[in-house]
Parts: sequence; structure tokens; C-alpha cells
Amino acid sequence: MILKEKAARFFVKNKIKKDVFTPQSFSNVMSKATSFLLLMPNDEDDFNNSNIIIKYLTDSHKELLILTRDFRISKLPINLRRNAIEYGIKDISKIDLPSKELITKLNKRKFDVIIDLNRTDKLFFSYLAYSVNSIFRIGFKKYLADNIYNLQVANEETNSKISYKNLLNCLQML
Repeated sequence: MILKEKAARFFVKNKIKKDVFTPQSFSNVMSKATSFLLLMPNDEDDFNNSNIIIKYLTDSHKELLILTRDFRISKLPINLRRNAIEYGIKDISKIDLPSKELITKLNKRKFDVIIDLNRTDKLFFSYLAYSVNSIFRIGFKKYLADNIYNLQVANEETNSKISYKNLLNCLQML
């Protein structure tokens, strides 16, 4: 582990409080929620396979804001590009965490649900999910997930298509 990653882990671990999630009913989460922030994965295969989540949410007439790398906007469906926020090098701190400006920009909007679509441990997205105000946070099981996500999806799969199908099944049950 490189020094920059160690510094980021130390910072995030100290910043994230041991929040105790208040008991919440997960029934009707998807039907009651109207606004979603999707944190798109960096991995190319994961990005492509996670589109089933976007399709499900758009078919359910949910308001989406999609956060993705600046060079990936063109890979989103044309009708959703206006719902995308891009981030670039200026939005990443020296220890590879989201900049204060990016967090402030996202906190100006209200989100009922944040879905982190990164299957692997990406501290940038985990910290961003924690920092942006939301009622529910959904993500895959990974480092510090117990302190960040209300709902975690186990990720034992190496095939990303199956992982996103499992996430979709969980969302459909809510």
C-alpha cells in the first residue's frame, strides 16, 4: 500500500464517525424515494454492466444524477447525459479523495438515495457517499462499508454482470 493510500485511509477512518444507523424500514424505499445519486464505477466492464441499474431507475421514473469521470460522459445514454455530473483531476485531492468543492456542489442538491456502484474498494467513492447528505446509502460490501452504507450487497462474484444483477434484484425487493 502506497503512502498516499495509507494517508487517505487514515483520514477517512478518523473522519467517519462510528455512526449507529437508526432503525429504518426498508419497505417501500424505492417507491418513496424520488431523487438518486449514482456513483458510477471507474472500471470499464463495471461501468458498462452497471447500466442495468440506470435503466431500472429511469424506467421507474426516478430523478437521477449520475457522477462519472469526465471522459465517460459520452458512454452514457444520450437522454441521460444532461443528468450527469463529471469529475476530473481538479475534483480529486492530493490523497485521492473528493475535493471539498465537489462535496459542496453535491450537497447543494437533495438526494433520497445514494447508490455507489463500485464493487471494489474505492475510497474516493465511499467517502463521497458518506459526505453527501442522503437518507439511504446503498453499496457493495467493502472497506468501512459498515459505517457508510445503510444497505450493503455482498459481492462474492468476479463477474460484474452477475454482481449488478444481484444489486438490481435487491433494489427491486425494496
